[in-house]
Amino acid sequence: MTAKPEDFLFQAWKQQLDLGLRLIETIVEGAIKLREVQIEAAADAHADAVATRKSVADASDLAQLVKLHSEWTRANVQKCAVYWRDLYEVATRTQGELASRAGVQPPAAAVEGDPNKALFGMMDEAYRGWLDATQKFYRIEPGKLAQAKLPGEELPPVPAKPKPSRRAAA
Repeated sequence: MTAKPEDFLFQAWKQQLDLGLRLIETIVEGAIKLREVQIEAAADAHADAVATRKSVADASDLAQLVKLHSEWTRANVQKCAVYWRDLYEVATRTQGELASRAGVQPPAAAVEGDPNKALFGMMDEAYRGWLDATQKFYRIEPGKLAQAKLPGEELPPVPAKPKPSRRAAA
């Protein structure tokens, strides 16, 4: 069976769309996990604040108030460290999943030989077509792009155009 270019393009497009959807799914799952960590931390912080406020209201002397304040501060620092560690772990896991999913190989072409050669050949052909069209559009002579200025180099002086004489216009 002979493969048609449309089949290869269809498979490539289908794979790209599937990859995009899988990446979106991974991002959404990561966002949901981040939200769960935040909701849990917020609920814990709220409950802790309510309990601490009640304890502060019941405090009878300065020593007890200082003790409550220092315990509350120490607990919040610890909880803050756990919170940021959890967020970091979720973000790292999500980024790892994104990186592994983005490393998908191009679809196997129904062409004999290396499928990568078929893909790169198609890309080279498309680039050559784009380059030819750009050169024609901007009226660039083939080979002139190679003479472009590199950083730190100076281009040769452009010859001055002769000014039209007034006698020729009159």
